[in-house]
Amino acid sequence: YQRRVRGEIMGSSDYYLSEIYDILTYNGSVEDMQINYAMILLSICCWSLTVLRVFGTIMDFCWFTVSCLYLLLFVQIGSCLLIHCVGVSGVWCAMIGFAYRMWSNTPADKSLTNRMIVWGTFACYLWTNVYYLRLSEGYETTFRHVVATWMGYEANNLWI
Repeated sequence: YQRRVRGEIMGSSDYYLSEIYDILTYNGSVEDMQINYAMILLSICCWSLTVLRVFGTIMDFCWFTVSCLYLLLFVQIGSCLLIHCVGVSGVWCAMIGFAYRMWSNTPADKSLTNRMIVWGTFACYLWTNVYYLRLSEGYETTFRHVVATWMGYEANNLWI
């Protein structure tokens, strides 16, 4: 049994590459790409401020951050292939959950600049979820965001 989607046979490498492209580009929604990739950049800034101080060297920090990003993207793409969703919002939600737990539970450089970046990221997180709540499938999307954030928050327990 083979299923055809957009003229491609399901199970072929072209089919999966096309699906991954759709996931990463939100099926061509420029607005969703702008919002979510901006949130990834903000979450990396927040992540940097909260996680960097735990590592002895910048190379260890970079290795850990890149590894986590790859893992999160792999999990996000895999789950989207399974449940037929699009997007990378799970990546930034999990990073923000992890960073929040790290920020609140460990001593940090809590200078005004760092606090503004961290709390600004959390404000953008809340704004993005309120924005998605307004959409037709907003409750489902926001539920996924909350679950991903919680998973990032709890992953910090496993790591520390």
